[in-house]
Amino acid sequence: MTDKHIQSNTKQFSQENIFIEPDDKTSNSQDVKNFVQDDFFDKGHWGLKLRQFGINFAFLIVLVLPVLILFDSLQDGRFWQSLYHWHYQDGFDLTKFLQASILIAIVVVLVCSLAFLVRNNYREQKIYPNQITYNDDKLQARKSVMNELYTSRYGDKSFRESTKYYAVNEEQNIDDHLISDLFKESGVEIK
Repeated sequence: MTDKHIQSNTKQFSQENIFIEPDDKTSNSQDVKNFVQDDFFDKGHWGLKLRQFGINFAFLIVLVLPVLILFDSLQDGRFWQSLYHWHYQDGFDLTKFLQASILIAIVVVLVCSLAFLVRNNYREQKIYPNQITYNDDKLQARKSVMNELYTSRYGDKSFRESTKYYAVNEEQNIDDHLISDLFKESGVEIK
């Protein structure tokens, strides 16, 4: 790209007001609303909403109906008269086996879930706030390595932060493994 082409693109971008100013919060929220679109939540589109509810209801029936039949057949009496109920001996043998298996599975899942919940809450409230999860010296060294790279490729930090539009030349692009190689050379490799 030539400098003349870059200057014309800069004028075009500034005329179109593509860049969002950080102080313009109403513009920012409007851009987010324009970016995220879902016809289901918009006004109207009743056909889409009915179709989605119908599909979800059908899949709910497909998932829940076998479970209801199983629980209805596990009992001696019938809870729901309209549901299928097993009447044969092999069905009753299967339901007795499934009843024990399901009960054991529910107890195991409940106990494990509660144990993990208590453990995670304890670690989140007691251990993680007091534990340093990163090496601050390595972090500062990595920041200085990155700052040197940015300064050598894109200019001084004050220039980078004050510029609204900057076209990156092809030779200024960062290679795939450049950062990891720089960290490795500096002795602050990410593992």
